[in-house]
Amino acid sequence: MNFKKVISIVSLIVFSSSVFAGGGWTKAKGKSYVKVAGWWVESQDFFSGNGGEDSGVTTGLFNVNIYAEYGFTDKLTAIAYVPFFSRSYQNERITNGVNDPFLEGGDLNSFGDSELGVKYQLFKNERFALAGSVTFGLPLGNDGSDQTLGLATGDGEFNQIIRVDLGISIYNSDTVNIYGNVYTGFNNRTNDFSDEFRGGLEVGAGILDNKLWIVGKLDTIQSFENGDKGSAGGNASVFANNSEATSITSELAYYLTEKIGLNASASIPLAGQNVFNAPAYSAGIFLDIK
Repeated sequence: MNFKKVISIVSLIVFSSSVFAGGGWTKAKGKSYVKVAGWWVESQDFFSGNGGEDSGVTTGLFNVNIYAEYGFTDKLTAIAYVPFFSRSYQNERITNGVNDPFLEGGDLNSFGDSELGVKYQLFKNERFALAGSVTFGLPLGNDGSDQTLGLATGDGEFNQIIRVDLGISIYNSDTVNIYGNVYTGFNNRTNDFSDEFRGGLEVGAGILDNKLWIVGKLDTIQSFENGDKGSAGGNASVFANNSEATSITSELAYYLTEKIGLNASASIPLAGQNVFNAPAYSAGIFLDIK
């Protein structure tokens, strides 16, 4: 299998779980949350349709992104995810101490695929919060069709994600807060890409007078395999079609002040198809205006 045509959709799992960090809750009117972060993954191991494999060449993806939420009303929140710099790269393969002329290294630097969406509060009481959201995936990155290595910062297709989140307030006090969230969603993809089912759950706790938040997540993306495009998107794109992944994520957020804090996460794939078998990491700084 040509590994240039098989790379991680783990990025989409990380993006989707981070983009909807509010779960079943929306932002209050006029309140906002903005985070600037770096995200990266690198590996030569990947999940194929036959289990784990070693590609023999190291490939990676890195981006610097802005994620933002803004409450238009108490029930309606706007959400944006914009990777304003994205770098896809492949190292040279060395065989018996000699560079392999058929697998030269290279890199691609560009804007990345972005997401814009809205979330609406369907129901809320003291314990439960139900919200529905629609997200539009904008193909602003490079799909790799214009260069021989097939490195890419996007998949070249416009998609729409419909999602429902149910948030549960498990425990609340002045010093400790514990919550849970479950979600399910459907990703409609264009350009002959297969549609996807998405689902997951999240548990988080705020401790130390809610200055430190500890979050654990389980996310899955499963392809309906109903698209006509090949597994690599038909053009050696690094954003593969018919990719599947199930991952766990641990995340920490610490408030340095009432509004400013630091955030870091690590996502580990447990199983998948046409995806990296390697952790993905993220670290950033955020502004939370409550």
